[in-house]
Amino acid sequence: MKKLGAVALTALLAGSALYPYAVQANEDMIQLKNEEVKDASDYVRAPGVITKIEDSENERMVTVENDQGLITIFRIQDKTLLFNSGTANDMKPADLKKDMKVEAYYDKNKPMILIYPAQITPEIFFVIDEEKPGNVKVGKFDEDFLSVDKELKLNIGEETKIVNQEGDKIKKADLKGKELVVFYSITTRSLPPQTPPTKIIALHPLSDEGTPGVPITVLTIIDTDHYMKDGVKMIPLRKVAEELSYVVRSQSNGALLTKGNVSITITRGEKMYGYNKSLQQFAIAPELIGGNKTYVSEDILELLGNQ
Repeated sequence: MKKLGAVALTALLAGSALYPYAVQANEDMIQLKNEEVKDASDYVRAPGVITKIEDSENERMVTVENDQGLITIFRIQDKTLLFNSGTANDMKPADLKKDMKVEAYYDKNKPMILIYPAQITPEIFFVIDEEKPGNVKVGKFDEDFLSVDKELKLNIGEETKIVNQEGDKIKKADLKGKELVVFYSITTRSLPPQTPPTKIIALHPLSDEGTPGVPITVLTIIDTDHYMKDGVKMIPLRKVAEELSYVVRSQSNGALLTKGNVSITITRGEKMYGYNKSLQQFAIAPELIGGNKTYVSEDILELLGNQ
């Protein structure tokens, strides 16, 4: 018994000595897994149900509520990739209806206006077809067509329709290194599940050259005329707005911007500003610099650049 106790004690002490290393190794594996999942896609997935639709001049403002009650307004434009999840067919913004189940995908690095509900211009938008069930996955795949998050393996056959973002037919070899939109129905029970996809769309790399809709002339203005406040870039309101074809009228303590049916009222010293009949919020309140120039936080570009 004493000999057995000594052996057990030795094993216990050895285990205790190794425990910190085991914990560290486990934490390293978890961190590695999290990094893999983080890099599995350049897009954020946002599912929900359409609760409201409003039409503006160049887009549809689609209000979506998810299972947790979080509300997001998606700005659906003609350039938005819009599909039926079951048929994989293209759809148009006019096809969207209230009470449809949908999934939006948007650039995870896109700058956001700090307001609630958030207004986001998604790159991809799916209507979930409840009559013809089908699955959709947006993500990156390795050279063997295993998704980076290890959740799906593609068995691409002759019947798989392969196209680029414009809908033109491409070859299987052209999929390498691209983020993919995969439409599929059945999967195996293996780990990871495998599927013969019905359609694959190879997406263009997301641009990191600035906010969509903002020309290089505006970026040049900002590059030469800005300052930082609390980590936020403050940009010259009049220069930027006029370069984007807005009419800017000075008011007693701010400015009124107009373009077509769009009207934006900005007050210096106040984060809240008026956008048509709604109220939105800057990250930093506009400021008067040099006695005659109003500077606003750069997040306004997401709004100005989409008009």
